Amino acid sequence: MEGWIVLGLILIVIAYFFGRIGFAVEEDKERSEYAKTNETIDKAINAEDNKTRNLVINTLKEIGCQPEVDDKDRICFKYQGEEFFIDADNDYLFVTLWDTWWLCVDLDNANVEHLKEAINLNNIRNIVSTVYSIDEDNKQMGVHCKAVILFVPSIINIGDYLKIVLDDCFKAHDLLKEQFIRLNFKQEKHESPRVVVKGFN
Repeated sequence: MEGWIVLGLILIVIAYFFGRIGFAVEEDKERSEYAKTNETIDKAINAEDNKTRNLVINTLKEIGCQPEVDDKDRICFKYQGEEFFIDADNDYLFVTLWDTWWLCVDLDNANVEHLKEAINLNNIRNIVSTVYSIDEDNKQMGVHCKAVILFVPSIINIGDYLKIVLDDCFKAHDLLKEQFIRLNFKQEKHESPRVVVKGFN
């Protein structure tokens, strides 16, 4: 009889352990399903974050800017006190960065033609394009910087990459000013009258 009791206890213990093992297997399956669901959700979130427009906004926040979307659906922000905006679309891998109206010159200014020539020379020496537009109503010429750049998540240190392009806009400003000064200097040099020194006729 004691053998039956021992055998019964052994069977109860075995059943208990198999029950626990079965429960653990079911629990692992549930955890596995939750993990798969979480992975799917994470992938969807990452895919959404890695879309071009969202990537631009997140990158701007990472470099300390406060991006906003204007009524024309452009991403506007300030960088080093200068106002910029970016045209970005989730369907494209390239974005267009603009620094508009950073310089305005009256059209009746005698140096407008020199400024146009300086803009052309500037575009030869810089990755950022410098362009001008004419505001007929206000009789002004506005100078703008434009850069079309690849913007994908696989770019290493994408924040630094964006900062470099933004800094190149400031370099374009400085280069244009240098070109403009050189052209004006050349003009003045050619137009200056001959100086006659007394005693050296």
